[in-house]
Amino acid sequence: MNKKTILLSFPLFSLALTSCGQVMNWKDNLDKYVVAMQYHDNFNILQLTDIHWNVNTSTASSKQYLDKVIKEADAHVKEADATAKIDLIELTGDQFMLANTYHVKTFVEYMETKAAEYGFKYAIIWGNHDRHGLYSPNWLANQYRNAEHCFYIEPEDNLYGRSNFVINLTNNGEVSGTTYWQIYNLDSGASFSESPLAIGRNYDYIREEQVEWFEKERQLQSGSNAIAYYHIPQQDNQVAWTLVQEGGATFKNKFFRLEGFGDADKPEYKSRFIESGRTRNLKAAFMGHAHNVDWTVDYDGVVIGLGVKTGPELYYAHIDPNSTDKDMKKGMDSVNDSLPVGKKIEEKFDLIGASLVTITDANNFELEHLYYNIREGTNDFVRWVKW
Repeated sequence: MNKKTILLSFPLFSLALTSCGQVMNWKDNLDKYVVAMQYHDNFNILQLTDIHWNVNTSTASSKQYLDKVIKEADAHVKEADATAKIDLIELTGDQFMLANTYHVKTFVEYMETKAAEYGFKYAIIWGNHDRHGLYSPNWLANQYRNAEHCFYIEPEDNLYGRSNFVINLTNNGEVSGTTYWQIYNLDSGASFSESPLAIGRNYDYIREEQVEWFEKERQLQSGSNAIAYYHIPQQDNQVAWTLVQEGGATFKNKFFRLEGFGDADKPEYKSRFIESGRTRNLKAAFMGHAHNVDWTVDYDGVVIGLGVKTGPELYYAHIDPNSTDKDMKKGMDSVNDSLPVGKKIEEKFDLIGASLVTITDANNFELEHLYYNIREGTNDFVRWVKW
């Protein structure tokens, strides 16, 4: 990102001031955006999204919830293979909202502790609310840069956004190795712009230069497949929803859509990222942002969907299996249709938890959503639902 940003935060507003210095041209430095991990079949990626730690957050109770989710995910992948583990956690934005430095440091320390305990790496993507805090965005970026188990790349460059980088899954765990899959991390923007002389906008989108960056990175690894993670749903989500709900399209779709996708349907927010990905072996794109939504659709060959909101901070959907609301009923039916007898959901629950992608081999992946509600005693509500 080619902007130095100072953020002055107050309860009612935030002000971004920017200045420009000497920057790196991303087109001449594609290698600077790439890190690597060792590839293996059944590579597990856990998506946590919209955690929303803030000045009112109880870190003790919030860590207890995350403890249970990570422990459950680890146990789940070990059911088929005792040697399996969570390899990578993707944090897809809005880790914070009006948080202070204590909460940020506590969160990063927590992730570092869990990474060492379970043996995973974690990747950070910015959401719109991560810019709203009692700290500067540059200070927050440095917390990520300095964390041992964290993947985070933000050069002083002329590419829009803060967290645009790619994780190559290679045969030897080195960038120089043979790449089987690429995991793209993109900054889909803020609720205010960090561009010079442009302080405010509602949400944002994946910009044309980011698509061009993706295309050039893919050209270097055209024989591999790709999955993308970012925060804000793009226009494709709304287009697919309209096709399925109003046009009668038979695209495979599942899970819950109880609110919209932000401003994704506005023409000025149109991005050609998914369109470009279709011709470049992009197999899936996963995001967050809309807390009452984990709707997922196979839209002309690319699976696009929202992860399950992680944790009870802010708002989330309360699911009633007996609801007569048409969208809740469709979501509930799609979930229960895939669950065996005795595992079907017949009680109320909250739409919070996590999402799990398992890259089964060089060409395929599986997706599961975890609904996890902490309840009295040992009677937590836990359901894994396969895509």
